[in-house]
Amino acid sequence: MPSPTWIPMIWLAVAGLLLAIELAQPSFDGLMFAALGALVVSILTAITPMPLILQMIFCLLITVLGTLWLTRWSARRNPSPDGLRQREDIAEVLTPIKAGGDGRVRWHGQSWAASSIDLETPINAGDQVVVMGREGTQLQVLPLPRR
Repeated sequence: MPSPTWIPMIWLAVAGLLLAIELAQPSFDGLMFAALGALVVSILTAITPMPLILQMIFCLLITVLGTLWLTRWSARRNPSPDGLRQREDIAEVLTPIKAGGDGRVRWHGQSWAASSIDLETPINAGDQVVVMGREGTQLQVLPLPRR
């Protein structure tokens, strides 16, 4: 068993190794919070001696809580496509649009040319559509699901 003076150094090495693996990967794999947990445990064990099981619990707790926080933050920042769209993405249809056809919509207070990217559903005047994209001065729209 390592002597108590080496324990903070071992945790620091684990933190450095996890950070190096995280930075070498092209995508986020969740090791950042594990590296942070190992760093915090390294500091805590340098200040006061702790049983190994308590060290592991602290590291695991920081990793899990950090990953859960990041998941919730990311979900709020990037809403799912099935959720309600932002108000800025909604336009009102001014002229009927045939399935896959062209028409006009009111978006941000102005009339825009629009083409439906839904090849099956016609859109009536007065309906609301979701603006999915724009090519020059023409919007690509999809009808909102009827409730």
